[in-house]
Amino acid sequence: MHRIATASLLLLAACGDGLHEKPSSTPTPHVSSGLKIFLTSRKHVADFKNDPNLNGDSAIHKADDFCNTDLNRPDAHVYKALLVDGVNRDAKALTDWVLKPSTTYYRPQDDIVIGTTTSAAIFGAAFAPLTNAIGISPADTGTEVWTGIANSGDFTAGESCNGWSDMTNSLSGRWANPTATDGNAFGSGLVGCAVFQFWIYCVEQP
Repeated sequence: MHRIATASLLLLAACGDGLHEKPSSTPTPHVSSGLKIFLTSRKHVADFKNDPNLNGDSAIHKADDFCNTDLNRPDAHVYKALLVDGVNRDAKALTDWVLKPSTTYYRPQDDIVIGTTTSAAIFGAAFAPLTNAIGISPADTGTEVWTGIANSGDFTAGESCNGWSDMTNSLSGRWANPTATDGNAFGSGLVGCAVFQFWIYCVEQP
């Protein structure tokens, strides 16, 4: 009888009574498998060209380096800045353009769709909202990104602080709202170049 009781206690201890089970842990986010767009963790002044800490032969290429050295970069793939100046990078002329036509883009983690580009290789958010905003956290609210896009309907380039090389109030630059799902996600307002530091969007290249 004593041996039966002992065996029962051992079995109970092995199985547990459920009272001391550890709570289930939150699943670890996984890197999205499709082409991604992320928001930089750092802000930058409007002048990328004269930043000695960035590599590149132009302000646009230095902005690309800003993307590829940012802590929010989710993997080792190549990213380019969704930043236009109308000369070195332009959506209308497809000059070194960062988006691909008719392609779905994702947030960096968990395969969350941002939206699908049009055949003109832009987001049609001015006419139909994005599936999800590019910005994802409460900290993103109220923070702006440099884009240089004057018309979110066709991604026409606008003011860009003299090709992202100037930070005086005599010039202006176009910015956007990363938590918007309409056209404001790419072209929202205009500010002087002197005092503002904004984030930028970084787009994975295939």
